[in-house]
Amino acid sequence: EVSDEAQSVVEANYQGNRSPYIGQYMFNIQHELTQNLVFEAGYLGNQGHHLSRFAIINQAVLKSGPTDTRSTVNRRPFPAFGPIQEVLNVVNSNYNAMNFKVTQRFSKGLTFLAAYTWAKAIDNGSGIRTNSGDTLWPTNSYALNNERGLSQFNVARRLVASFVYELPFGHGKPFATSGPAAAILGGWQLGGILTFADGTPINGTQLGDTASLGNLGNQMNATGISPIPSDRSAQHYWNAAAFDWTSSNLTWQTGNLGRNTLFTPGRANADASLARTVRLFENHALNFRFEAFNATNHPNWNAPPTDPRSSTFGIITTAKTMRQLQFAMKYTF
Repeated sequence: EVSDEAQSVVEANYQGNRSPYIGQYMFNIQHELTQNLVFEAGYLGNQGHHLSRFAIINQAVLKSGPTDTRSTVNRRPFPAFGPIQEVLNVVNSNYNAMNFKVTQRFSKGLTFLAAYTWAKAIDNGSGIRTNSGDTLWPTNSYALNNERGLSQFNVARRLVASFVYELPFGHGKPFATSGPAAAILGGWQLGGILTFADGTPINGTQLGDTASLGNLGNQMNATGISPIPSDRSAQHYWNAAAFDWTSSNLTWQTGNLGRNTLFTPGRANADASLARTVRLFENHALNFRFEAFNATNHPNWNAPPTDPRSSTFGIITTAKTMRQLQFAMKYTF
């Protein structure tokens, strides 16, 4: 008999894969509110079929019960081989979104666009090579439907607004139309981008191969308690009481915790710019530009540790890039 430790992973591509395809559908309505202002509302959806992900052929079957003492090798369909990692076209996905948009075309020195999306993306595998926080191998390759959950890239709500405004000073503007004031204040443009978005789903840390399936890890059990604490803070972002990793059932069953059940912190960001072009000669100009990224210096948190067995679980210790200032000057001729 070959020992569990002696077996290595075989990598392959399944020859019976079918071509993946995605069907997309949308419906939009536009309404002109004023001569320069347009409102748009719409629905966008798609469905993907036969998309690719890793799955394990020759994975050991589940034990029949807590008294089943068969080894991982003995429970494999082909005991002479270890796990056979295949790229299989077994993923189905769907995306549904409601979109709202308001557009102001350039008028009286102002143009802006604001868009809001309310969406949900679901699949049973978000890619062949998953990003950090998703599962590379299924917990049980014989029950791929159990992997169905929110896509790793799902963003439930997102609001983005951008604008450019020519300050009302200088020649042809309402104020400071001539003289030194026009020379100093005229020609400036103020711009900005505002972004507010929910966080993306992330999978809680898996246990080891507690059910002896020869996989990368077993899910924990869900206790029914919400993973979002009532007193949520940066020091208590997730609730460890939502997870059970001590149940004896996990030695012969897969955990019932769903895939991608935690959510990373959302994002609130404001970028701003101030620019001016000074005409020197007929074909010569000097452009000044000042930009502030994350202008309000708002902390956008990174995801905290995801292992509820750890004392650092749910404690946020790092943030994305804080305020950055940039100055540029360009001479054109």
